[in-house]
Amino acid sequence: MERSASGALAVALACVALVAAAPVAQAQRGDLRAPPAKGFAALAGVVDDSLRGGPLKGATVAIIGTSLRATTDQGGFFRIDSIPPGEVQFALLHPLLDTLFLIVTSPKFTLAADHLEELGIATPPLARVNLQVCPRGGVATGQAMLAGRVDYADDDQPVVGAVVSLVYTDPRSGTPIQRVRTSRSRGDGLYVICGLPETLTGTVQASIGAASSSEIPVAMKEQFLSTASFLMGKPSKDSVNRGSAVLTGRVTDVTGAPMAQAQVAVEGGAAIAVTGADGTFSLAGLPSGTTSAVVRKIGYSPALRTVHLRAKEPQRLTVALTAGVRALPTVTVTGTMDAALKKLGFNERRNMVARSSFLLPADIEKKQARQFTDLIRNMNGFRVTDSGMGQMIEGTRGSGGAQAGCVNVYVDRVAFEQMSPGDLDSAFPVNNIGAIETYASANETPAEFTMPGRACATIVVWTKVKLSKP
Repeated sequence: MERSASGALAVALACVALVAAAPVAQAQRGDLRAPPAKGFAALAGVVDDSLRGGPLKGATVAIIGTSLRATTDQGGFFRIDSIPPGEVQFALLHPLLDTLFLIVTSPKFTLAADHLEELGIATPPLARVNLQVCPRGGVATGQAMLAGRVDYADDDQPVVGAVVSLVYTDPRSGTPIQRVRTSRSRGDGLYVICGLPETLTGTVQASIGAASSSEIPVAMKEQFLSTASFLMGKPSKDSVNRGSAVLTGRVTDVTGAPMAQAQVAVEGGAAIAVTGADGTFSLAGLPSGTTSAVVRKIGYSPALRTVHLRAKEPQRLTVALTAGVRALPTVTVTGTMDAALKKLGFNERRNMVARSSFLLPADIEKKQARQFTDLIRNMNGFRVTDSGMGQMIEGTRGSGGAQAGCVNVYVDRVAFEQMSPGDLDSAFPVNNIGAIETYASANETPAEFTMPGRACATIVVWTKVKLSKP
């Protein structure tokens, strides 16, 4: 992907930090010091990550004007062999540098035949980057920064003016209060949030107009730089959020054995894949962009993964599920509830669809239900049946456009399918349910909660974890 190098962070370095690396290479990687092939030169060394600290693993050191290159290992070490003697210059490539639009090149230097040149290479220091992109003044609770890019998924063009919101807590503050910081992406798609504490946990999300990405988890522990980038899908003429991206993959247990009958769905998608006997799955017709894939199987802890979907290339996902349903801590929904429900469109839908039912956190609390299906009992258009193996929710007959008996279920905008009696009660403990919307008629169900070919009654569930975020 080509970008203009005129932005504040696109800096071609006149000199990468080059220092003698022989003692390091000799002490830790003796194999790097082997003599070069007869008549050729060799280049070896270590690359340090001055932005985040420690070695820069997975970086490419490339001799400019040639196909000669090497990738740094876990310790940041590399070696390039069979270099023709003479004047050379190398470039340092890495996703972190690409994200920050940093162009890192060395000065030109001369390699002699039959000589091994040993170098220590360091990326630009964080203080230099911080000086260029962080405003003087403003909110600051530390010296750390979060940076990344926002691009359109299917043409790689930058998204200008996207709002990137970070919701976080600082464990060192001694209070669970959430803080919100925002930034807008520049003309080249770059965004930066400066003045953050060096230790925090939270989520970050990008939005442009009515379109928004999924939330990406962010965790910083005594570090000064973290990155999170987003892909955004362009608005579709279709009222239902469909696209042409594909997600494939495999689900296993922790031993690597394939797991059949696991459900895979993505936030904003209208389809569910069920893994086969070999654990593989394929989901097509997905909207492009950064979203969350959720993998569930009753009796196993659900897995949440961030995926960056593009129409031009399938995304592959491999997930190992851990046995035993993870017991979530009870979440107290406080003053952020109203803001979260408004952001999710809950309040607007409640005011527009008169014949549907909506349960607020206070309503759920009053019901004192033992399990999820108890919350749906006696609701218009639904019935709860007991098979002796567990409870199932069905749509009632003649519910105005819905196929008899069928029910679509969405949890935090991710589709879920009842495959066996008791699935809903096992997957979603009632003490973690924050709000519920029910649509007895397929004709009244909002387009974002419809599934192609399934004109069903619909249940939309919002968890307390989701509602705890502003």
